[in-house]
Amino acid sequence: MAAEVVSLAQARRDKEARAAFGRWERRLGFRPPADAALSELPDSVLHQLAELGHQATLALYDVVLGVRGQGPGEHYPDLEARLKLEALDVFLFLADQVRFEVMVRLGWLDPGPVRGASILEMAKDFHNFQAKAGRQPLRLTKAYPSYDQVERRMGLEPEAVVRSVIPQALEAFKAELD
Repeated sequence: MAAEVVSLAQARRDKEARAAFGRWERRLGFRPPADAALSELPDSVLHQLAELGHQATLALYDVVLGVRGQGPGEHYPDLEARLKLEALDVFLFLADQVRFEVMVRLGWLDPGPVRGASILEMAKDFHNFQAKAGRQPLRLTKAYPSYDQVERRMGLEPEAVVRSVIPQALEAFKAELD
């Protein structure tokens, strides 16, 4: 009988992925691999996440809570105040990254420094990824249809300009999918 060598790190990643993505098939119709980045998600799944409907919100909370061993997304309201606040910060960061990915796919936004990072790693090591993302300001590209109208503001408040474009980006992305 041959002994099987099991990587503890791989076993840990697999367990985290099951906790984070185990309900995604039911919620979103897709379950990503453990090392998936947002840039690797199908357009339809990215769109669902970006719209932040009930199931998509729970799916993102599944990731946030799952990598911390705190259960499925539905457990968010039951967390103690400190854990709830931390989970909310990570959720908002991931939601931003999802929406920025939509804009990158439209060609409206230059990819940020965390674009290729795995979803699970961003959720686990949120503070480092948030700091890394904050070191490079977001930049709209000239492909954005109203670039001329926001170009001057981009030099002053790039983050605010990019965020103001999110509703328009979601609409354009949906139109591309339809």
